[in-house]
Amino acid sequence: MNAPKAPVAANQGAPPGPAPTESKESKKTVHEAFLKKHLQFRDGEDINYKAKELFVIIREMKDLVSAEKSLLEVPAPCVIVGDIHGQYEDLHRMFIMTGRNGRSGATMRRYLFLGDYVDRGPHSLECVCCLFAYKLAFPRMFNLLRGNHEAAFINKNYGFYQELKDRFDEPQALLLWKMFNDVFDYLPLAALVHGKILCMHGGIGPRLNTLDDIRNIKRPIKNMDESELACDLLWADPVIDLSGYVRNSVRGVSVCFGEDTVLRLCNNLKLDMIVRAHQMMMNGFGFFCKRKLVTVFSAPRYDPDKVI
Repeated sequence: MNAPKAPVAANQGAPPGPAPTESKESKKTVHEAFLKKHLQFRDGEDINYKAKELFVIIREMKDLVSAEKSLLEVPAPCVIVGDIHGQYEDLHRMFIMTGRNGRSGATMRRYLFLGDYVDRGPHSLECVCCLFAYKLAFPRMFNLLRGNHEAAFINKNYGFYQELKDRFDEPQALLLWKMFNDVFDYLPLAALVHGKILCMHGGIGPRLNTLDDIRNIKRPIKNMDESELACDLLWADPVIDLSGYVRNSVRGVSVCFGEDTVLRLCNNLKLDMIVRAHQMMMNGFGFFCKRKLVTVFSAPRYDPDKVI
């Protein structure tokens, strides 16, 4: 089942070429300065980003995530975070909640983010830049998966591109949007926590039989028709009282899967459970299939009809 292809943006020039060779100390200084911008939340304030600094950070992130596997192996314990959708205040609140004594957990915990960092909320740029900053500073502690909104054909229409146009002149906004999506195309698609918990943004599909099926997915993925399994990992949904797989008519992409598919996959792969995001949960989480699957959603007061 194929997803729509990403639109081809007008040619506004290629992204900046490789930077001159930098020392580790120089890169560390750049990363620390960028991270410092995200250590505190100032209510309602946009962070003042310069396009030039974002070019450097995006290029560094592309180098980092393109070297990662399609299936991450993440040790326990870790904090698993669902959709964020541009809600920067809530991202910081989550860091405080997972910290100690009022201190942010960002420097003391391991995190696994399940995607959908951008769109709909007012601060997509802050959210994705904050996570990029922490990933560059603590690459083994911050694990970022791809969500279905980390795709050009989605985030051009649901808020992220418009936010960039509101904050930069149009040629710069277009270039930044293309560069961010170049990174998104390389993001890992799933993670295995403690060898027992399989995590992804969307769900499972008929082409997922072994963990090597995920490991063997080639990235970057620009169009969902490049990999049906990747599409399912980003887009699939569980449905109560369903047996097997059926076309996901609500999304128009991927499949819906039943409880029997979850039980069979957990048994075959010796998994304790599956953790995914992708659907709004009023309490922040919801169980499925006798607690063999849980949906995690980390954007409180989320408005699915809102496009910023």
